[in-house]
Amino acid sequence: MKARRNRRTTPVRMRVLLLGLTGREPAFPAWAQWMTAAGVPFDRVSLNDLSDPIRFVDEYGAAQYQGVIVTEDGLIEIMLEPRERAALERLERQHALRRLTAYAVPGPAHGLTGAHWSGPLEELEPRLTQSGRSLFPYLRDLLPVDPGSWAHLAWPLDGDRFETLVEGPEQSVLLGLHRHDDGREELVQTFNANGNQAQGQVLLRGMLSWLTHGSYVGLDRNYLSVHIDDVLLANYSWSVERHTSDLRPRHSIRMTEHDVRYAAAWRRRQGLRLDLACNGSGSGLHTALTGRAEDPLLAALLAERDAFGWINHTYQHRDLDELGEREIEAEIESNLRWAADVGLELEPGALVTGAHTGLANLTATPPRPENPALVAVLRSQGLRYLACDASRPYPAAEGDPPFPPGTPFVVGPAIAVPRHPTTLPHDAATRSQVLDRLRSESGQAVNTFDEVVSAEARVVFNSIVGNDPRPRYFHQSNMVGVRDPTGGEGTAALIY
Repeated sequence: MKARRNRRTTPVRMRVLLLGLTGREPAFPAWAQWMTAAGVPFDRVSLNDLSDPIRFVDEYGAAQYQGVIVTEDGLIEIMLEPRERAALERLERQHALRRLTAYAVPGPAHGLTGAHWSGPLEELEPRLTQSGRSLFPYLRDLLPVDPGSWAHLAWPLDGDRFETLVEGPEQSVLLGLHRHDDGREELVQTFNANGNQAQGQVLLRGMLSWLTHGSYVGLDRNYLSVHIDDVLLANYSWSVERHTSDLRPRHSIRMTEHDVRYAAAWRRRQGLRLDLACNGSGSGLHTALTGRAEDPLLAALLAERDAFGWINHTYQHRDLDELGEREIEAEIESNLRWAADVGLELEPGALVTGAHTGLANLTATPPRPENPALVAVLRSQGLRYLACDASRPYPAAEGDPPFPPGTPFVVGPAIAVPRHPTTLPHDAATRSQVLDRLRSESGQAVNTFDEVVSAEARVVFNSIVGNDPRPRYFHQSNMVGVRDPTGGEGTAALIY
């Protein structure tokens, strides 16, 4: 028998190189944000700020990266020294390391003809080819597109050397695999996209899998967590006539038993969990105001208790900014006792304060500091998770810049979990209320409720495919359906 020759293998670090010119190219923050959320180890390099050469191989001969993402066309050819470029291409040839050019102008260097059309991507209907469906098995045929991307259309120079993955009209290329003559493989994208666009999010998972031969450190999932605040309370109602919130109790908005049954049926039909953040005092207040012996809303919720998750939202929804430890503890403990008495099991260790009070609010006028009593109560109550608003910045340690909106942070023993607010106002149950409030309060030029739904759906979808686990929160008023008094089905609530 012939003796086998010992083949020496070269170690490759499980790490990705993200390469840009300034770091402000649309694809640069999109990839950085996505890989950070997924926990993928990577180095970000802005060539304009580079002082030392990039080391693609360490002193022991190990490859520093398992793949390279180039966010602008021509960076490697123009900005890298010849020896750096040669070292990278040698690794790509010898060890099948791959490259992704996240925005390329078509041409022979990428195995394409020159562009025969350039313009907005939304004017096209990008479609996955059969090869594209293999690389992106989680996508359907059409690529979802948000406005704002510039695209170039071209055709492959050699069908044996170029494999189209996403095509435009007449089998033109928008994304494809270029196999260079020397064996190197490059994924070429001919449209730009940022992290806030669907086309800048949905392809990243498949692209990273291709870049790393399907093996990378990290975890990416699709999340959609939905919280409903103020359950059992009543919310103020927006007045379309007066263009302001109507504070009169008789005009307030509160769910009914019909809304509960609809919500439970919808939740089971859709397979989407709804977590209800409840305030127990709302039930007693309703019976006191109406003179009823029982609260039909509470009875309906108890009958459907297994359909929902349950979160402590404090007993009375009091403003915690100025309360002392004893008063804050009473808000939390009273709701726990109420839940135990009626037979509801609240999520252990979790709390949503009324309007996120008790925490600092840098957007208030004047800015509001954190209530120090809250930290002591979180510790004494054994609370580990506290809701905060993902649209607000929060102060960090003294002398440090504030945490950017949406950043989790620590409050005593608890993690502050950012929750995304939604477009639907807390004091709206009808489409006309939503439109009038958005026009009056924020000056938004919205013409139809469908526009509101479309914009919100786009934001939610991009969050889902962007590996974002942060919940979204609505209010119980958004779950109130408008029923036909003659007995018809009426209009489903805004949230649906």
